[in-house]
Amino acid sequence: MDFSELIQKRRACHSFETDRSIPEADLRQMVEETNLTPSGYNAQPWEFIIIRERENIVRMGEIAFSQPHVADASALIVVLGDSFIGRNVDAILADWLKYGYCEKEDLPVFRNSIAKNRKPEQLQKMALRNAMLACMTLIYSAENMGYATCPVMGFAQKKMVKELNIPDDRVIALLIAIGYPTSVSPKPRLPRKKVDDVIHWERF
Repeated sequence: MDFSELIQKRRACHSFETDRSIPEADLRQMVEETNLTPSGYNAQPWEFIIIRERENIVRMGEIAFSQPHVADASALIVVLGDSFIGRNVDAILADWLKYGYCEKEDLPVFRNSIAKNRKPEQLQKMALRNAMLACMTLIYSAENMGYATCPVMGFAQKKMVKELNIPDDRVIALLIAIGYPTSVSPKPRLPRKKVDDVIHWERF
């Protein structure tokens, strides 16, 4: 389907079939396509925890305040942002140089820009901005492959960090439930704001 059709079709699914799994190859394809998401410095500061085992999915459902569509999903993907955007600065700059995005004499300036010291809150914001871009790509990739998704923001963050052994320098951006929708007809889409209600031309 074309992109406009995909946008129109996508709905947050709250009723998944519980007896079907998603092939590993499909999950890998979703991540491969998501890796094409734009990111600051092309740092690609995101990682994905993919949960497929039923008992682990059920446990995550409990952490997500017992939301049924989380516990019933075929797979869950926890999208993480890496708050140390300069972690792979050498590899980033090597690619820039190799593919003609900078000159060798410019490397020190770019290195300083990528890896300079920033306040923790700045690093967290950068991590979340980049990771949220990846979240939307992942959702559209899954939908394009015929799966239903639901972005989930409601969960006990500290419990999830502990359960999944998430390092301190990673930030949870979103939990995405993926699976096969049941035959229950979705409710009509809630109204969206009119275009003129959200556009400001030139300035606010």
